[in-house]
Amino acid sequence: MPDAAHRPSVDRRLWSFLAAPGERREPLRGADVFGARASGFAARARARRLDPARVERILSLGAALRDHSAAAFASHVEGVRELAVLRHDDVDAVDRAFAAGFEAVRRATALSLHPVQVHAALAMSRGCCAELATGEGKTITAILPAALDAWQGRGVHVLTVNDYLAQRDAETTKEAYRLLGVRVGVLSDGMPPPERRAAYNADVTYAADKQVIFDYLRDRLVSPLAPRLAGLLLSELAPEAKEKDRWGERVVQRGLYSAIVDEADSILVDEAVTPAIISSAKGQAEAGGAEHFRLAAMLADRFEEGRDYTIDHVQRRVRLTPVGRAALATMAAHLPAFWAGPRRSEELLTTAIGARVLYMRGRDYLVRDGEVLIVDRSTGRALPGRQWQLGIHQAVEAKEGLPVSADSGPVARISYRGFIQRYRRVSGMTGTAAEVAHELWEAYQLPVVRVPTHKPVVREEPPDQVFHTRQEKLEALAVRVEQEHARERPVLVGAWDIATSEQIAAMLAARGIQASVLNASREADEAAIVARAGEAGAVTVATNMAGRGTDIRLSPEAREAGGLVVLATERHDERRVDRQLFGRAGRQGDPGMAQAYVSLEDRLIQRHGPRVLVWLYRLVPPGAPSRLCASLLWRVAQHLASARWRTIRAEVAKADDWFEMAMHNVAR
Repeated sequence: MPDAAHRPSVDRRLWSFLAAPGERREPLRGADVFGARASGFAARARARRLDPARVERILSLGAALRDHSAAAFASHVEGVRELAVLRHDDVDAVDRAFAAGFEAVRRATALSLHPVQVHAALAMSRGCCAELATGEGKTITAILPAALDAWQGRGVHVLTVNDYLAQRDAETTKEAYRLLGVRVGVLSDGMPPPERRAAYNADVTYAADKQVIFDYLRDRLVSPLAPRLAGLLLSELAPEAKEKDRWGERVVQRGLYSAIVDEADSILVDEAVTPAIISSAKGQAEAGGAEHFRLAAMLADRFEEGRDYTIDHVQRRVRLTPVGRAALATMAAHLPAFWAGPRRSEELLTTAIGARVLYMRGRDYLVRDGEVLIVDRSTGRALPGRQWQLGIHQAVEAKEGLPVSADSGPVARISYRGFIQRYRRVSGMTGTAAEVAHELWEAYQLPVVRVPTHKPVVREEPPDQVFHTRQEKLEALAVRVEQEHARERPVLVGAWDIATSEQIAAMLAARGIQASVLNASREADEAAIVARAGEAGAVTVATNMAGRGTDIRLSPEAREAGGLVVLATERHDERRVDRQLFGRAGRQGDPGMAQAYVSLEDRLIQRHGPRVLVWLYRLVPPGAPSRLCASLLWRVAQHLASARWRTIRAEVAKADDWFEMAMHNVAR
């Protein structure tokens, strides 16, 4: 039954701009940092408490609605909704709302929410991030807190990591929302502004995070820098107002009220180091600029590592040696005048060398339709529209022999962290949040609540298989896959990058095993590949994206054979990425096994492994001492890598705070 809350208009979108955030505070320093951490500790401890008695009450109230007719249930939902609108944070009102949501889910999907899912829903309604294990049903769980906020009539954004998951989740949940009187919208690439506006006007909008953040930036470009009440009134009431002045008809969003973030650690932590930027129109670089990048790419092939330059793999930086500088100076004498400046020529050359040795096709990027697409480090997904800065993107294009694009300048910018902080209410859910719990609290005041699994986890996790060389590791891995395939167990092989996933698939094909490959270059086939991954004897080779949002369901034959076998080809920089991959096996009490195959040539050890531990591992005899040393080596390397990423994220966050505070003061 539509009402005013269900008919958002241009007026509502206009008024939302008056609620822009106030002046940003300076980043905390010195003793203030420790004070904030101490005060936050007690708050997080309170938020983490689970209340089994309350969950039982909700389940009991939900069970009492089972025999209601459709009309009676609709009438009950209307009453519960009015109560929730009037007393949004009242315990009794929330419990009755969740009971109605419980019954709506049962009627729409024929599935009953487990107690642990209700625990997670309560945590999200309190503004927490629920750590709910892989396969525990996060998509359905989010219906309860989303509907509760949607009844306020201000719009709820459920943010996911890509368009496919947004479309899938919206389709899965829309019938349950309909029973609760909630309309669902969904965003995807290529939607025109009228359709995007309609999606935002729905009560709950499912979208990839990039869709919402870039719509926010585009709205800001067509709206006044600092809207004022008088200006809005004149724009709306003056009939002779010019079309160009009616900017409210060009914006698509209606404010940022509530966000429920799926895969919260990926969006709120990993994405935090990459700002969202709308740049000036991207075109082909001027002939002179493009020629310099191409010339630098050719010169880079003449320089040798060690003799002419050194590489800092941790900082991802190239430095010329005195020999390299001398060689460059000699070459510059025969190059165009642009190369006469020593600093300019060295910067061009080191950028070109970095593009050749640090940015690898199939790992850091892929080429599709003549365009370089960056691959996300944590998920293995392609990121259309993203571009490296400081000439790196152009250097990679020149290396690949592609047309060199212009180095576009930013016209609108915001960090993911700064954008999420603009919501009035934020909650999240993910399978792996414990490792970044401190960062989630520092950045978003978002406590992490670890929710137990519905059934005991019976997944086996044997010690890592350790090898000296990468080739030995991959050959042993192929043998292991062949053995498990012969036993009719489904196998998921997790690879760090695209190139490795393709290499493993080729090695398996040589053994007569046809593997399905899931990586950034084959995203279109994701749903079909995942649907087959749990069948008996299925072999799937995937990058990290396999651990994000997909659910591998076992066939009865596969469960009888022993369940899914997950084999990781490397340990990742952060343990939560390993946990995300391993969590594909043993979901919902299923049998399964997960194990890592690693080598001393893995990038984690090359970049972060202490040399003394590597040396010690090579000396100790096989057996228990060797396993102990290997465990220590990988644990220390992973700790150092995680600490480095935490430092990077903290520095980026601090810089963003200062930048946005300065821009806000300028706007005033």
